[in-house]
Amino acid sequence: MNDKNELPDELGQDDIDIEKILSEADRPHKDRVGEFRQMMGQAEKRRRRNRVLNILLIIFAAIFLVSGYFLLRYYMASRENKKLVSSLKEMIDTEDEPSDDPDSTPSTEKASPADPGTKATEKPSKHESQFTMVNDRLVLKKFKNLYEKNSDFIGWLSAEGTSIDYPVMYTPQNEEKYLRKNFDGDYALAGTLFLAADSDPVRPSTNLIIYGHNMKDGSMFSDLLKYKDQTFYEEHKYIRFDTIYGTGYYEIIAAFQGQILNVGEEGFRYYTFFNADNSEEFDDYVRNVTSLSSISAAASAEFGDELLTLSTCDNSGADQGKRFVVVAKKTGK
Repeated sequence: MNDKNELPDELGQDDIDIEKILSEADRPHKDRVGEFRQMMGQAEKRRRRNRVLNILLIIFAAIFLVSGYFLLRYYMASRENKKLVSSLKEMIDTEDEPSDDPDSTPSTEKASPADPGTKATEKPSKHESQFTMVNDRLVLKKFKNLYEKNSDFIGWLSAEGTSIDYPVMYTPQNEEKYLRKNFDGDYALAGTLFLAADSDPVRPSTNLIIYGHNMKDGSMFSDLLKYKDQTFYEEHKYIRFDTIYGTGYYEIIAAFQGQILNVGEEGFRYYTFFNADNSEEFDDYVRNVTSLSSISAAASAEFGDELLTLSTCDNSGADQGKRFVVVAKKTGK
């Protein structure tokens, strides 16, 4: 028989089970703490993610608003520029428009400002009657109002079937004065077409070069790039550039992609050709532009012809100095 103070074997086993139960009873508490900590960690991650998303949302909203502002400003400026050009065009006195007959085209020699008063006291000829004296300079009557408004005005350029229909400025002492200015001299992103400083509209020089921006709204020289297409060229071969000294019709002989080259870099610099002292120089220029041309022009040019070159940025790489160029010769259309 067992001692009374001794526990039965079964009771000792039961005591061990109780300890295990007590030990396991503490585990749910530990799991709840772990779960709570995990939940807090996940919540913190969500808060961080939401903060990042909110910051990105604010940045994107700011970009959208700023972009919208500049886009609105761009198109408002474009509309204002179109209104200005339209008002300037209305200032051209079409009643004194010279005849389209090339035989009645005014002589630039008679209109030369080098001797502005020579014919003023004499009976005007048929050609001279198309001119008037403005600020001691003979100018075409039809441009009198524009020249009085701004004496930097040198002429009007247009190409039928395109949006090119603009005044041209000439400031040889500051060639790019109108790069970002409108006709009135106010800031304008589109600027105004301008004649290269080394061009001579009076004599005139062998080649007159006009620069203009290629605007995304289709204004200024944007339509110049349409001359990459042969069919477009064939339907729009002619350009008109009337200066304050006389009228001018030009037939396109080439359209090509040019390149502004760095100092010392080899290549064809179309933008440095203004005068040809001999036929070799002239023929070399014409040979270069026609060999680069993306169109097959019906006309060519020979020594003694007067040339007109129009230059703008090419969409394929304006920042890398790529330009699109159209060259035409003066003709009696």
